[in-house]
Amino acid sequence: MDLYKVNVKFYLHDGQDLEPEDWFGTFNTWVPDTPDEVLVDVADYSHVHQGPVTLLVGHEANYSIDNTDGELGLLYNRKQPLDGDLSGRLHTVFRNALKACRRLEADPTIGDRVRFRGNAALLMLNDRLHAPNTEETLAALRPGLEGLLAALYAGANVRLRRNPDPKQRFALNIQAEGDWDIATLLKNLENSF
Repeated sequence: MDLYKVNVKFYLHDGQDLEPEDWFGTFNTWVPDTPDEVLVDVADYSHVHQGPVTLLVGHEANYSIDNTDGELGLLYNRKQPLDGDLSGRLHTVFRNALKACRRLEADPTIGDRVRFRGNAALLMLNDRLHAPNTEETLAALRPGLEGLLAALYAGANVRLRRNPDPKQRFALNIQAEGDWDIATLLKNLENSF
């Protein structure tokens, strides 16, 4: 499965009360201060109902504080191809999303008010041509994803739920048993590859 347009969203546990200006200001500090990525601009979309609140545009990926499904979280949207097999590409996308969540949690201006839930995530494949919303796509994705989730959640039980509506992009709601913080998930992922 030759996918790279992968989105991952981790939901906020604390921080829903932050104003769009807080996210906008924080993301603006990332543009000149992220040496391993080319980040270009920040846009305010808080006027859009159940959509992105603040968007950080990058060359390889976009980051946003997103409310599309009615729950605020950080959405990592990979745009550029990645090397390696599907498992390795998924690892990179999850790692980058978790690093961004951790960076927000540690930010000196908002970090004491921000915490993400590690036990729930959304995985979307933003490529309807190569990854239609079908059981076949799930079957092709499952081998690379199961190994990643087993490492990420240290073998804990993980449930996957897919909306079967063919008009929607392929998306999996990921729910892991237990309480998982972002730092632990990042450590689990780093130790697995």
